[in-house]
Parts: sequence; C-alpha cells; structure tokens
Amino acid sequence: MNDIPAVYCGTDVPPHIHLAWHRWEGAKWRTFQHLGQNKLYPPDMRFTVRPPDGMCWTHRKHWRDYRDMLFDYETGNRWPGYHGSPFEYVGTDMNRLREERRVQWDRKASEQMQLIERICPSRRSPQCTPAEEIPTPRSVVDVHLPEVAA
Repeated sequence: MNDIPAVYCGTDVPPHIHLAWHRWEGAKWRTFQHLGQNKLYPPDMRFTVRPPDGMCWTHRKHWRDYRDMLFDYETGNRWPGYHGSPFEYVGTDMNRLREERRVQWDRKASEQMQLIERICPSRRSPQCTPAEEIPTPRSVVDVHLPEVAA
C-alpha cells in the first residue's frame, strides 16, 4: 500500500521527499508546506515518522513513549506536562495559546525522539538492551471455544 501522496498541500512531492516521507526530512518538508500557506499551527508530524531500523528494544520503547505523549488541551500544561502549569496569556485568545503550546509540545517531543535515534545506533548507551535480554515474540495460539447453545 502506497500511503505517500503525489501532491501535498497543493505542491508536488519531490522525489527525494517521496523517499524520505516517513523520516524527519519528510516531516520537516510537510511542516514547511503548511507554514508556506500561512498555517501557523501545522499538524504534528511526529506520528508519520517511523522508528529507524537497528534501534534496541529499550530505546524503541522510549522513542514510542515520546511519540505517544500528547498535549492536554484542557490544562494547557507546558512541557513535560507536569501539573500546576497554568496558562499565562496575553490577550483573550485561548485557542491561539493552546495551539502555540501544542506546537511547542510537539516540537520538544520530536526533539527527544531524534535524540534517542542519535544515541541508540552507537550501542554505547548504558540503556541499550543487550541482545540476550530482548524479549522474543510469543507465538499466537488459536483457541477454539465450544459453541454455547442458546
């Protein structure tokens, strides 16, 4: 299945971006397409990036944890989302402030994901999972339950 469009935000996708669509280069290009159309709060692109091959199990889990960390629109907490971070705003446009905070949140989560990507391939991090400790996938067992008479 090819989920990469030929045109994005009214612009043809260049061949080098087509190849890098699920990497940070593609996410950056897509963000600039939104900004180029004066959309100041582009959607978060970190969910379209795939983890790189060769990442150990521990770092892959950390990478996904940062990817899945979402901004809370109700509390508006600043990074890293601790409680008691009230809105400090100038003016009356709370929707704009929420979107600004969301974009900051998304940027910081993306930066943490990229940091993990730079650390892990070296295999020198004390957090890297040794190969013998990586959990092996469990086989799927198909269980047939008896039918219940109605």
